[in-house]
Amino acid sequence: MKNEKMTEIMAKAKKAMTHVGKVTIVLIAITVGFILGEMYHRIHESNVEKAPLDVKAIHKMKETSVAINERNELMIINRTSGTYDIYEDSIGKVIFRLYASQMVSNAQ
Repeated sequence: MKNEKMTEIMAKAKKAMTHVGKVTIVLIAITVGFILGEMYHRIHESNVEKAPLDVKAIHKMKETSVAINERNELMIINRTSGTYDIYEDSIGKVIFRLYASQMVSNAQ
């Protein structure tokens, strides 16, 4: 009787330890993967040179026209290609305020 209970308890303990062992292995694998990923990220990040800013071509006044349409939208027209960009009226007002404040500060 005692022997049967002891074997039953040992069987349950082995089964529980098997589950605990599997969970432990998974947790260790996740932890090691995280640590290795962080190390790779930090090494790779320090070796990568940051690319310089991609400077767009500056549009000259000879090749650009600026207009305001009937809906007060700002139009910037490329004379050479005929393409244009339309901006909402609030963007034109913001640009105007920026230049106006710069002119006021330069005048003072």
